[in-house]
Amino acid sequence: MRLRELRQARGWTVEEASERYGVEPAHVRRIEAGRTNPSLATLLSIADAVSTELADLFAERAPTKGKKDR
Repeated sequence: MRLRELRQARGWTVEEASERYGVEPAHVRRIEAGRTNPSLATLLSIADAVSTELADLFAERAPTKGKKDR
């Protein structure tokens, strides 16, 4: 999951991100470390906070604008 990358790109600390996501900072750390699986509700909250589609949280790299998959 690209959560850490997306958070850092916005310049957010774990604490800032946790407030935006609506979860505890420790939970953000566990998600970013891959030690826990967030619920669908948490994933939707995270996607909303970082203004991206849910699928983009799982993309291997940032989506390229203007290019179509072939």
